[in-house]
Amino acid sequence: MEERVDGLGYYNRMALYWVAAFLFLSSFFLPDERALLQEKSLEGIAMILLGLASDAFLLFSVYITAEPVVPRHKDRITAMLLSAAMLFACPGALVFSEIHIAAIALLWAQFCLLKEEYFAAFFLMGISSMFFPPVLWVALLVIVLMLLAGLTDKLRNILKFLGGLIVPYLLYWGVLFVIHGNLLPVLAAGLSVWEKMTFITLDFFSLEIPKLFLVFCLGVMCIHATLLFMSKMSEYGIAESYALKVQIINVAVSAAIFILFSSAQVHSVAILACCPVAVLLSRYFSQYGSSPFLRVEIVILLCALVVSRLGNFIV
Repeated sequence: MEERVDGLGYYNRMALYWVAAFLFLSSFFLPDERALLQEKSLEGIAMILLGLASDAFLLFSVYITAEPVVPRHKDRITAMLLSAAMLFACPGALVFSEIHIAAIALLWAQFCLLKEEYFAAFFLMGISSMFFPPVLWVALLVIVLMLLAGLTDKLRNILKFLGGLIVPYLLYWGVLFVIHGNLLPVLAAGLSVWEKMTFITLDFFSLEIPKLFLVFCLGVMCIHATLLFMSKMSEYGIAESYALKVQIINVAVSAAIFILFSSAQVHSVAILACCPVAVLLSRYFSQYGSSPFLRVEIVILLCALVVSRLGNFIV
């Protein structure tokens, strides 16, 4: 397999630092964030502080959980930087929301899955789905793919899958039953989950042109990276190959969720997809950094990130 290089190069790396810093600082001047700060209400400030803490922990989680896909420290820093740039390119990233918890839990679920800690992985998927129900489709897809892949000890592992997925709901519904003393709130909560996981809106297509261009750039880069990885998959070790395949599937599923379930939370839902994309692209930068075509892609991506943010201030 070809030697890894510093895919970004010094100048592109510094540019990514500055772009991430620009996107972070300019987020405080977006209309919703600025309104919360100007209100000077305790609730608004708390939402911003919780959002910042969630963003920090999400980026820390990227650094830790990216290790199976990008083992080198420098490449994981790249993944964290690119995640930060994409995260703060999303309006609303500074304000705490349910998507933050869903994204963090899903990152750690993938990490546990790669470590073959199946109960923990599906427990975290269950927690993630409680805050963003469409994640249940991810869990069901993972179960189907693992069964098709010839999973050993199927009965025992299926019990781990379903047990981990159901336990968070049983705990929550149990608390509801104890508090209210009847099953009606439990049934209402279950129905709400079903409605949210089946409510497809396609509001993704209502995005402004600068943001659609950014999504297009990221999509092209991910497809290009995937094709290159698949063409050389036989050269990787078993663990490395498995980690890459899981990451590719994660990116594809995250993109599908972003497109299908954006609804009114179109920007917030992007938080769920940006970290898996950043990890895949950091591996792409690491392995194919000597390619002139990739260097051009990086420059276009950085420009698209900046233009996407500038579009928020142009009426």
